[in-house]
Amino acid sequence: MGDTAGCTKLKNCATQGWHISLRIYSRQYEIHSVDRLEDVPTPVPEATFVVVDVIICSTAIIHLLEAGATYVKPFAETDRAQAFRAETEDAVIVGEENDGTTSEKFDLPPVPSIIRERDLAGRPVGIRTSNGTRAIDRIGVDSNILIGSTINAGAVADRLLETDRDIWLVAAGRDGSPVGEDLAAIELVQRQHDERRKSLDNDGLCEYFDSSPSTPWLRENGTRADYEQLVSPETTETVPRIRNGVFVTD
Repeated sequence: MGDTAGCTKLKNCATQGWHISLRIYSRQYEIHSVDRLEDVPTPVPEATFVVVDVIICSTAIIHLLEAGATYVKPFAETDRAQAFRAETEDAVIVGEENDGTTSEKFDLPPVPSIIRERDLAGRPVGIRTSNGTRAIDRIGVDSNILIGSTINAGAVADRLLETDRDIWLVAAGRDGSPVGEDLAAIELVQRQHDERRKSLDNDGLCEYFDSSPSTPWLRENGTRADYEQLVSPETTETVPRIRNGVFVTD
């Protein structure tokens, strides 16, 4: 699957493999980006990582924590997620099959509007998706990982100002190909970081989403409100961070 039109346009502004040296309060580090999870280098460098899978893993993790989940544990494989549910009291697992279809193997799909309807307060949650959790697995849960999306780009940028290590912005992509919404979210984080939370609007975001191969899945399984939130930057301050193998909020 080749790049979408929106993805190609965005790459004209942020070419693959770019890195920028930044000096903040006399600290120096570099920001790198990859536009699909398969391009995360091996061995994985010691750095701060931001994993971006806008449709849908990153956005689902944010909503799960905002819905009151005690933590969100990522899984690259369905059977491990099911084992977690069986072994963990009151656990829920959220996920989809590799082709994005819903499955009775999971308690609910990773759709924000459906997550908001469930009472998850105080419950441990596992998540398995076709791209985002594989990106997390490739980096390793022992690494310093933040979760980014279009909806929390400004808050992610704030967290990155606190680091003194190199930063890797990782767009998960879809089935080995870049997708415009992930690259757009990375660009939002970069702009917010460089411009110190200068107000952003959704100009151009709709174009990336409308040309994405992932958007039909969102429209089929979610609601109009799910779409509208994703094309509206800065709608939440929640930034999931991995600790002891699970995502929590600060």
